[in-house]
Amino acid sequence: MKPLKILFISLIVYLTYFSNENMLAANNIHHFGVSLQDTVINSKKDTTKVDSTKRKTLFKDIVTFGAKDSIINNMQDQTVELFGKAKIKYLSTQLEAAYIKLSFKTQIAEAHGVRDTSGNLVGNPIFSDNNNKFDCKELKYNFKTKKGVVTNLITEDNGGFVHGKLTKKIDSTTYCVKNGLYTTCDHKDHPHFYINMSKAKMIKDDKVVAGFSYLVVEEVPLPLFIPFGFFPMTKKGTSGIIIPTYGEEKMRGFNLKNGGYFWAINDYINMTILGSIYTNGSWGTNINSSYKKRYKYTGSFNLSTSTNYTGEEGSPDYSVSKDYAIRWTHTQDPKAHPYRTLSASVDISSSKNDYFNKHTINDIANQRKRSSISYSRRWPDSPFSLTMAFSHSQNSRDSTITMSFPNLHFKMNQIYPLRKKEKVGELKWYDKISLSYTAEFRNSTPDRLKESKLLSTSFKKWKKGFKHSIPIGASFKLFKDFSFQPSFNYEGVMNFASINKVVTGYNTDTNGAKTPIIKTDTTHGFNYSQNYRVALSLNYTPKVFGMYVFDKKSRIAALRHVISPSLSFTYTPKLGFDNSHFMNRYSYLATDDEIKYQEYYKSENVGIYNVQRTPDKHQGSINLSIDNNLELKLRNINDTTKKVQTRKVKILESFRINANYDVFKDSMKLSQIGLSARTSLFKRRVNLNLTGNIDPYALDANGNRINKFHGGLGRLTRFTATTGMNFSSKKSKDKQNANSEAIANYTNYVDFNIPWNVSINYSYNYQKLGLQKSSITQMMRVTGDFNLTPKWKLRFNTGYDITRKEITATSFSVYRDLHCWEMNFSCMPFGTHQSYNFEIRIKSSMLRDLKLTKKNSWYDNSTNL
Repeated sequence: MKPLKILFISLIVYLTYFSNENMLAANNIHHFGVSLQDTVINSKKDTTKVDSTKRKTLFKDIVTFGAKDSIINNMQDQTVELFGKAKIKYLSTQLEAAYIKLSFKTQIAEAHGVRDTSGNLVGNPIFSDNNNKFDCKELKYNFKTKKGVVTNLITEDNGGFVHGKLTKKIDSTTYCVKNGLYTTCDHKDHPHFYINMSKAKMIKDDKVVAGFSYLVVEEVPLPLFIPFGFFPMTKKGTSGIIIPTYGEEKMRGFNLKNGGYFWAINDYINMTILGSIYTNGSWGTNINSSYKKRYKYTGSFNLSTSTNYTGEEGSPDYSVSKDYAIRWTHTQDPKAHPYRTLSASVDISSSKNDYFNKHTINDIANQRKRSSISYSRRWPDSPFSLTMAFSHSQNSRDSTITMSFPNLHFKMNQIYPLRKKEKVGELKWYDKISLSYTAEFRNSTPDRLKESKLLSTSFKKWKKGFKHSIPIGASFKLFKDFSFQPSFNYEGVMNFASINKVVTGYNTDTNGAKTPIIKTDTTHGFNYSQNYRVALSLNYTPKVFGMYVFDKKSRIAALRHVISPSLSFTYTPKLGFDNSHFMNRYSYLATDDEIKYQEYYKSENVGIYNVQRTPDKHQGSINLSIDNNLELKLRNINDTTKKVQTRKVKILESFRINANYDVFKDSMKLSQIGLSARTSLFKRRVNLNLTGNIDPYALDANGNRINKFHGGLGRLTRFTATTGMNFSSKKSKDKQNANSEAIANYTNYVDFNIPWNVSINYSYNYQKLGLQKSSITQMMRVTGDFNLTPKWKLRFNTGYDITRKEITATSFSVYRDLHCWEMNFSCMPFGTHQSYNFEIRIKSSMLRDLKLTKKNSWYDNSTNL
């Protein structure tokens, strides 16, 4: 009876243990293991005894496994073999392969691929553990110790790939590799380049430490080797040394450029410190820092200094240039604070800094630099706001600089003081009266200050001023298209210095004419001036529409013309306000019997603000402006659905004529007539802008305007025409619509959808002042880029000065995508900035310093600074 009992128990174990092909529980392994060893099974639970022979479980959790083809279970050896897309999952570990053998006794899994009917190896093992994943050809892994041996491993980490002929997995993050390679090329079987490593140790998300290594490109070993190597692979920023590049310049000699240290301070900010040295004694440093805090702000700061020597000491062309540059950008996230904003855009440098340190046309041509730092604060549920700012303007051509700090601006937005908050019904006339207030303080450097004198100029010599104004106004609609707008404006100005001009003598020319010699005395102290003005304005702004409808058979459905005239009369009465408290005058002898008086502002050249003078007589002007718009409505004959029957085409977007007539002026009451027009053609690919001025008055023999009409349409004094044309290829069509047969036969498939873009800009300027000869300048600029093939791109930027008949600054560049490498060639073929730069480098930032560079700087060919 006992053998039958054992057979019955074995059958139950087999059916329960191996009948489920997809799941095997850990407690079942333990339970069935005990059942096989015990020959007596109690049908009832014994509560008086404890099983002292209970063993530990083989697995800590459920082991899920399966296969597409078949599963072979070996009960005696406690193993299972999986064939065809086999998969095993245990905790966070997963293994996939064409063949897997799992031993429950040793907890070791073996996996490898199989050969298909063509002899190709398919179904190679894919192993993943948490976020770690790799491919290989053969694998043996112990689920208990989490160690394994891998053949032909391929794993990716932060854009880098590690291949290993023989690899041992120490733990979940550490691998030891023998005869391995490191590359950033994603061609697994045959990478375009790699660093061959005799042995290496890889720590996931940290680093790769290698022994003797050398570079291989296209399976060709290069004589570039290192006794050992270190490749950082961390996801976090790490500090480290930056290796400089070497080169040669004709002007400054051999050099080591941009070597230094990268400092990863924390998760929000980093810093790069670089230095460059040259054999002729020149040197430079650069400190660059970038920072970012999510939902708060982002920015960067750059400080560079350099000392450049040109020529030999003692020679006529020897010079020393000490240059600097400060650049700072700061942008606050809109979510950071609803009522406070800080922004900065700073670009300050010495006049010759760009000469030595810039290499592109746009940087070289940037002769003017501007900076601004602004902090604004507004108060919720109130019209008040405050802005504090720093501003800077610099002209590298004449080495002048203007700096203003601090700038304070306080503003109260327009309010209606007589209007109730909960107004019901129509507005009364007093409800339309508005009031606002502005106040500002500025402190600025003197005019035309040279860069070299900025630090030596006393702060006392800076110009300071305060200004505030209170405008009061209203707008009343009299009837359709007519409005009446009275206004009152109080203005007060305080400067911190004033001047007094005194005639100390005369200079007499050969004709006997006398010119007074003026002495100017400056007095520091508070000087407050004020004034007010009253103005009345009557406006008429109608719109006139004209429509002409064509025959139904015509492609043109209609022509519409819109005329928008604007007629206004502004009157400023004489109020008799005394100007002497902010104006002064001196007298001089124009001739022996004629005395003249010359007025001037007391704060002239020493103050920032001047109040507007009260008119000494009534002022009134009639302003006329007429704007025209012309457009067609075309029938859409290509739309078979008839959903969109017509479309609009603008012929003339705007054609404006404006002029004003001064009623109270003694003579030449009519101003110059202004003309402007703009339109776009060919679906807005071509833009055309025209502006001009016509003077209706004639000139005398000396070229002065006289109170006499010129005749005809008047004299054309200025005319400007600019046009910009942009042409580009159509957007790529959906590749799903491509011919499937052509794509299948790749040798016969050619992609003609090559994108390109070309911009052509032309400008024409005409100017004639008085009797002088008219001046005409014409410029043309062409920029564009072409994809010669999907891997080749050509960019160019050139121009032609039609007046001087010469080509302006020209540059072009060629880019080649080499999969894991890239090639760049940029060139300025002629002119003052003639230069070229050729570079081949790896795309990945991990090995970005692995590159080949050849260049010739433009200032090597220059002899004059």
